[in-house]
Parts: sequence; structure tokens; C-alpha cells
Amino acid sequence: MNKPEKPNLVIHFRFALAVILSIAVIFVDVRTKLLNDFRYYLETVLYPVLAFADSPHSLSRLVSSQLKSHSELIEENEKLSAENFLQRADIQRLQSLETENAALRKMLNSPQPESSKRLFGELIDIDSNPYLKRIVVNRGKQSGVYEGMPVISDSGLVGQVISVNYAFSRVLLITDPNCSVPVIDNRSSLRAIATGTGSQDEILINNVPRSTDVRVGDKFYTSGIGGVYPEGYPVAEVTSIGFSETQPFALIKAKPTVDLDKIRYVLMYWYNDVSKTQQKVVSPKEPTDGKIILRQKRIKNIIETLSNNKGTEVSPPENADTGTVREH
Repeated sequence: MNKPEKPNLVIHFRFALAVILSIAVIFVDVRTKLLNDFRYYLETVLYPVLAFADSPHSLSRLVSSQLKSHSELIEENEKLSAENFLQRADIQRLQSLETENAALRKMLNSPQPESSKRLFGELIDIDSNPYLKRIVVNRGKQSGVYEGMPVISDSGLVGQVISVNYAFSRVLLITDPNCSVPVIDNRSSLRAIATGTGSQDEILINNVPRSTDVRVGDKFYTSGIGGVYPEGYPVAEVTSIGFSETQPFALIKAKPTVDLDKIRYVLMYWYNDVSKTQQKVVSPKEPTDGKIILRQKRIKNIIETLSNNKGTEVSPPENADTGTVREH
């Protein structure tokens, strides 16, 4: 009767040892970050497994796209043609604004940075944790992706990259509770912070006094403050405003402009200090003021005259007093 107890003790001992080792490894990883490299290589090695696990979903998308009826394709083509026409019109206006901006920079003698690069990416996985709003994109270090890289779409801001592997990267969505975005009200120019709530269709606009002019329907855009997110991308639209006598700030709820449940493609945006080292900056033009050029030429002629007649007495030219030039 006592013989079966020994294997049970051995099993319990192994289980307890495994639990202790697991807790020790987790503690070491959290405190010292020693396992970051190991995790990086492990996720890189397991990437084919992730791609294989997603293959049924990719195959089903491929099959469903092939089974679309002819009438649906015609309707979709007409819709895309109309959208393309409107976008071409907007691009023409944008080009005129860029030309005007370049002319103003030239007048102000201000350096003009070149356009930032963008990288196209596709969603391949979604974090299974219901309390974390994160996705996996099929772009990694091999494509130049870096941690903190902003991620956008055709509708607005999506989030930012929080971890990068060789072939893929994880993106923290703006609806995640750990994500905060500096924003500005497009109507009243109010600056605030947009924070995720964990809900896919709701974020909060924090630290806004009750007396501030904010209305339902106001749209908040990225303000560019902090140097993480580019300026001018839509973030959310105000859906409700609440007040409490015990709270100095208003409770403002907003809906993200990007439908994160249906997102499939994203753009990775080179923006922060990494992008500044990669971008070329156009140096400012030389001064174009006629008086400044004339004064510089006059001083240069005086210096050349003095150097050619070294050792002899040189009378100062007219309008010049001991090496100084008076401007008319």
C-alpha cells in the first residue's frame, strides 16, 4: 500500500521545483532584464510557427476574396475610383501648400527638413490578453523598425511600436491603458492627454478643467509635443462630457477615429530622434538682402586694397572710417 506514494512524492517535488524555478526566472527577468536577448532570439526562432498558425486565417481571407461576385468587384472598383479622384484633388491642394510653405521658409531663412519615410505593414496577430490592446505587425529590425516608432493608418493614429524582433514587431494601440498621447482640440486648440481605457472604442481625454471649452463632436489630433508622435494625425472624436462637483476635471470620453477591430494594414512612421539622424536637412539659403551683399562686397574690397598696398600709406575710401563702413 505504501509503494505508490514514492512516485507521487517525486512528482510533487518536481512540480514544486518547477514552480520555484519559474518564479525565480520571472523575478530575475523583471529586475535585471537579463533575458531580453534570449526572448528576442526565441521569438525570432518561433516566428515561422506564428506564421504557420496564422496560415488558416490567411488562407480563408484569400479564398473569400476570390469568391467575390462580379457585381461586388464592379461596385468596389467604382467606389475606389471616386475616392482616388477626391484624393488626387486633395494632393494638388497639398502640393500648393507645400510650395507656399517652402517659399515662406526661404523668406525666413529657415532650414527645411525632407519628408519622413513610411513603411507599409500588415497585421498578422492580435494579443490574446483581453486587458492588453496590442497587435503584431510583419515588419521588424530587418526593415528598420525601432522601439517607439509611431504607427498610423489612413484614418489616423494607431499606436507605437513597443518591441521589435528580426521579422516582426508588437504595436501598443492607443486604446491600451498604458498608452498616452498628447493631443490638441482642432476647434479650440486645447491641449490635453488622451489615454486608453482598455475598451476598443473608447479613450479618455484627461486633465481638462470643467470650465474649458470642449464640445461633443470636437476632434482631437496629435499635437507633436513630446517628440513621439507626428503632429496633425486624427486621434479621437468626443462622444460625451461629464462633470462632477467633487472633481476639478471634466470626464471626457472619445471614440478613436481608427476602427481598431477592423484594421489590417498600417504605416510605420520614421519620426523621432532616429529619423532626424537619417534625414537630410536642407541648409538655409544665403542672405538675399541687397544692402547686406553690397556691404559685404565693400568690406572685401577694402581688405584686398589694404593687402595689395601693404607697407604703404593707404587712405581710407569714401564712406569708410578706419575699417568701418557706414550703410546708406
